[in-house]
Order: sequence, then structure tokens, then C-alpha cells
Amino acid sequence: MDFTSRSYRRWGGAAVAVTILAGATLVPASANAAVPASWVDEQVNFVLGEQLASGAITSFDTRITPYFANIAALGLIEANTAASRSGALKWMRWYLDHLNTAAPNVPANSVFDYTYDAATGVETPTGDFDSVDSYASTTLNLAFEAYSSGDPALQSFVSANIGKYEAIANILNFGAPIGVRIETGLDAGLTIAKPSYAVAYTMDNVEVYSGLADFAQLQTALGRSAEASYYASWATLTRDAILAKLWNPTKNNWDWAFANESNINVFYAQATAQLWPILYGVVSPSDPKAISAWSQFSAAYPTWFQGGIPDGYPWVSVSRVAQLMGDTANAEAYLTDVHSRYAPGFTLPSSCSVAVCGQWYNNEAGWFMLAGIAATAPTAPAGSKSQSRLCRAGVFPSPHAGGARATDRPGTQTGLDRARERAC
Repeated sequence: MDFTSRSYRRWGGAAVAVTILAGATLVPASANAAVPASWVDEQVNFVLGEQLASGAITSFDTRITPYFANIAALGLIEANTAASRSGALKWMRWYLDHLNTAAPNVPANSVFDYTYDAATGVETPTGDFDSVDSYASTTLNLAFEAYSSGDPALQSFVSANIGKYEAIANILNFGAPIGVRIETGLDAGLTIAKPSYAVAYTMDNVEVYSGLADFAQLQTALGRSAEASYYASWATLTRDAILAKLWNPTKNNWDWAFANESNINVFYAQATAQLWPILYGVVSPSDPKAISAWSQFSAAYPTWFQGGIPDGYPWVSVSRVAQLMGDTANAEAYLTDVHSRYAPGFTLPSSCSVAVCGQWYNNEAGWFMLAGIAATAPTAPAGSKSQSRLCRAGVFPSPHAGGARATDRPGTQTGLDRARERAC
């Protein structure tokens, strides 16, 4: 089975609007690169410009991909304007209004990709999804960040729909037919991408950990201590499985999927698998695993911050990983490089490092907002209720440790990290 082929994988090789741009060049990095707040505003406007009256946030004008829209909405919440928070809320309503009923290879409370016809305004389900686990987990990230924003409308929406969010979370906790958790065998404890594609991706699984960890913290914020302990235990089980079954001690890096070693020279999903455990808090930046994975990635792609990522899309998320690893100069240099190639139109870039360049879209915009805010806000963002949202920490107990609380062993990062490294 060719584990690298997926009909609409999240970044590389997607069948979207592209064009061939000859003579791609690298933009030199500046040691004094800066990220103006106006650049974040540009991305807020971009994402809101892609939002339909229904609340859906489109990718490439004609497709609604919930994973991409979730990342975009996370950026909108972190941007923290009235318009951006309202846009995030509209998207969250759309998502909960489109939960699936159970069917073969379709867990209840999953969400399909949709196509959008601008001429008729009709949104049509494709009957499939890139992944069940990542869609669900990033939805939980979004629910937590929405509640943590302090915005009354977002908090009210999340609180009123906590039962639906629990049903989404349970997709990640249970095996078939309810969910995508692997319950037996050597890879038990991990999740598969979707019932029809039983691959346990490293990138997906670290997202699952993050989503469950954030959801446990949401339950704590709502005063639901029993539920918080329950979902925290699943987060811990997931992290334990990732560390035990996806780390390759011989190569000192992450396998890109269970029982599949990574070749760092293959950018997606093998080199990128080295970054996601850092990005989603499975390992802290000071962990030897993070240091080794980042070192191997940086050695394989030494000009990544100069447009040297060998993909048609810019992968702005790499700059966020660099920030977490303390490589802030190159992170900001890359944001400057990306901006120089896509602004002001934010459609196709002036150049990229491969022959076929991809169009700017909501996922990249979301990561640009998250990394840009981290670069411009060394303290808690204006309007946040307290610094604690950025500085939160917690380790979660074992599922077998009855009565343990989510805060029993504080100190390890959880969730999406984002700006908190620079804020704390």
C-alpha cells in the first residue's frame, strides 16, 4: 500500500489552482526581519474574504475543507478583533451544523469536505474527508481557544454546545464504529486517519494529543472536573503511545507513520513529521527529541527560511516551529520572505522553490497569523483577559490513575503553544 498517497492530503500535491512559474529565485534573509502587525491584519482580511454567508471558510474559492478552516479560525481568534472573533464564531457554527450521521466508514459527528458553487451558492458534501482524526482534534483546539479568548459570544457558544464537542472528542477515544482509535495490536493507542485509510500518521496523532489536552483544559475552565480528568487521561494515553511507537531511537527522529521510518530528504510527510510533535506540544523545545528532530530538519533544508522549502506551498507553520525552538531570526526572516512573494494580492507567489507554485489559502493564512502574532507580541496580546492563557501548562495523568487531576504534575506544555513561548 502506498501510504503517501491520499486523495486530498493537507498540503503537498493537492489538486488545487496552481500555475507554472519559471525562474524561481530565493529571497535573501535579513537578520533584522520584522513582522508588522499590519501583516496579521492582511491575513484576517484574507480569511474573512473567503468566508461565505453560511459561515464556511473556503479554500481556493471552491472547496470547504474543515481542517484548513479550523487553522484559519485559530488565527482569527488569536488576532483578537471583533471582526475576527465573529468570523471564527460563524465558522464554528457551520461546523457543528454539518456533523455527519453514522454510515459505513463515516463515524457519527465527523464532517465531510464540501464543494462550493459560486454561481448557485450551493455547498455540496463530497462524501469524504482527508482525515477524521485531525478534523476532530483541531475542532477541539478551536473550542478551547474560543472559550479562552474571553469573548462572551464565543464562550456562550462553546458552553452551550459542550455535549456536541464531547461527541466529537469521543471519535478520538474509541475504536470502530464510533471512532478511529486503534484498540488492539502493536499500534494500539494511536489513531488512524479515517476508517477507509487505516494509517497512523505521526502528524495526525500529535494533533490528536493536542486536541484532547486542550479539551481537558476546556472542561476544567467550565468547572467539569470529572470530564476534565477523563479527557486528560486520553491525552496522556495518546502521548505515551506517540513516544513509545512513533519515535525511532535508531535514527533519533520521528517515523512519519507507525512502522514507517522517515527519510528526511522527503519533505512531506517525512521531514514535516519531525516538526509536528514540537508544534503541538508532545515534546517541549528543550527535549532531546525536539532538538534532534529540528536539527535534522534544519540540516536537510538549510535555506528553508529563504524560500528553500521544496514544495509548492510555503508551509508557514515551519516558522512557528522555529520560534518555539528559539530560532526567531530565521522565523521572522521567513515570514518576511513569504510576504514579499505573496503580497499584496495573496494569490500566486512571485516565485517558489519548485516548478509548480500553489495558491495562497486559508491554512497558510492561519499559520501566518499565529506566527506573526508570536513575533509581534512578546507579552500577552492586547485584549486578552490575562497572561495565563498564553502561559498555561499542565501534564495529564494516566488513564489508570483513578482520581488524578489535570494539574497534579504541572510544568509540561500542552496544546498549540503559539505565542506563549515568547509571552512567558
